[in-house]
Amino acid sequence: MSILQWIVIGILIYVIYHIVNKYERRVDELTRLIELNREEIDKNKQDIAKNSEKIAKTAEGFAKKQDKLELNQEIIEKLK
Repeated sequence: MSILQWIVIGILIYVIYHIVNKYERRVDELTRLIELNREEIDKNKQDIAKNSEKIAKTAEGFAKKQDKLELNQEIIEKLK
């Protein structure tokens, strides 16, 4: 009976070791993926900053053109 208990304990130790080892591999993989995503996130933040500058410039140009358009429409209305 004593040998059976040691066999069960050995099997449990192996199962626990296997589960812990599997968990550690998953954690390592997730850590690697997080690091890859950090690089992409930083790149995306830079792209967002560049695009926000372009949007601001476009908005300024749009406002100027809108003012000119309104002025032209006023002139057309006066000419009618």
